[in-house]
Amino acid sequence: MDASNYPPGPKRWPIIGNLPSIDITNPHKSFLSLSERYGPVYTVWLPRPIIVIADFDILKEVNNHFAVQIAGRPQGFVYGIFTKHQKDGDGIILCQGERWSAQRRFALKTFRNFGMGKGVMEHRINKHKGLLLQRMENICDLRTRIGVIDLHLHISFCVGNIINDLVMGRHYHYGDDEFYKFKTLIDNTLKGFASKSMQFIDFFPFLRFVIPYYYQYIKEGFEIQKFFLEEIHRHEKTYDKNEEPTNFIDAYLRDMHNEDDPYLSKTTLALDAGDLWTGGLETTVTSLRWAVIYLIRYPKIQIKLQNEIDDVLDLSLPTISHRHRMPYVQATLDEILRIINVLPWGIPHETTDDVKIGEYNIKAGTVLMPQIGVIHFNEENFPNAEEFNPERFLNENGEYKPNKKFIPFGMGKRACLGESLARMELFLIFVSLLQNFSFFPFNDILPSLERSPGMTNVPKEYKCEIRQRRNFIVTDETISDAFQKSEEKQKF
Repeated sequence: MDASNYPPGPKRWPIIGNLPSIDITNPHKSFLSLSERYGPVYTVWLPRPIIVIADFDILKEVNNHFAVQIAGRPQGFVYGIFTKHQKDGDGIILCQGERWSAQRRFALKTFRNFGMGKGVMEHRINKHKGLLLQRMENICDLRTRIGVIDLHLHISFCVGNIINDLVMGRHYHYGDDEFYKFKTLIDNTLKGFASKSMQFIDFFPFLRFVIPYYYQYIKEGFEIQKFFLEEIHRHEKTYDKNEEPTNFIDAYLRDMHNEDDPYLSKTTLALDAGDLWTGGLETTVTSLRWAVIYLIRYPKIQIKLQNEIDDVLDLSLPTISHRHRMPYVQATLDEILRIINVLPWGIPHETTDDVKIGEYNIKAGTVLMPQIGVIHFNEENFPNAEEFNPERFLNENGEYKPNKKFIPFGMGKRACLGESLARMELFLIFVSLLQNFSFFPFNDILPSLERSPGMTNVPKEYKCEIRQRRNFIVTDETISDAFQKSEEKQKF
């Protein structure tokens, strides 16, 4: 490939490109440094050529003029294994063209019918959030109201069951082995997908014969696909076409049976469900785990948040309608999403036609990487960007002040379709955690700010001390009673 056909960038090594010089744990730092040297649009070789867009205004301009033309996805070897190397891929996240448009359109319609952003979805969230709070209360000593907890699995069950309700119409009992196994498969696959080994295999498929991890990757990937195909089969046996669907799989099966649409199939449904489950679980769980880390490391901010929450709620349940009355909560959640950079690599785009990006004419079939992490850590956009400071999202009167260059869910046609659900989950769970508990370091050891490399910026495992703020938790008693029996079956 001729480098002269691409914007300038760092000199690449033969075969391996620029991979050795990229900090895979904090890639935004490498990309930020490169943007300072080569400008807001440049090329890196990983090992294929990728054009990095590291400027908000250019990214916005490209989306304004070429939204459709940059909405493609590179159809690499590594993902194509699971789609039988179809020309335009399959599923939602890594698909393109008419097939992708059909899946996205169906998903948005279905979420709207299920009350996304409305009271129906709030009820789904409150149901599982209440169980999370109860489990945390049970961990606390009856006398001191203090406990020690690793929140990772607890938050995963809470958020995972919200997604399960939405996608599959069922939820897991806390501690269910199947859930734990499935989440482990997802975690491993996401970590592997972004690894240097799989990047090499994606560009040089013959290397799969000499890189042992490849076989673990495909084994676990097909296990995920098999799980959803079996779930679809169970739904087919119980599905009643005369009843209104209450979950994504049933809604899809209804349309698949009622409409002559070539883009609706069980294989595609399995990939759609996997994309929704993975996208809906991992980023939200990771964000909440980081949120608790920052609460522990910044106790004054934690107290200020609790004061605002208490002033607004007293002892009532939080609802999404309270959000506009909690500017400091909104600002803190925005700052958490900005600084954790939960998807450090983003998901690459591919041009489906010739486009102009900044001063460069880019040909069809070129891979693009909108680098949101660079935008969020650019000192011109966010002064003292490495500093955790929620007040950057407040004005001088303490009112919430959104920043147009804050785009954690992306922009354009590839913006996250689950943004409204994710924002609702983050707000309701975050507020309820702070309303009921205070968070402290365990054994005076602050949780680390180091990240684990992968598709998501996962924190290092940690335990923390939790202290109940009163001798009861604020939750919906109706929900609590209705789901108490399921919790009696917990295994640990």
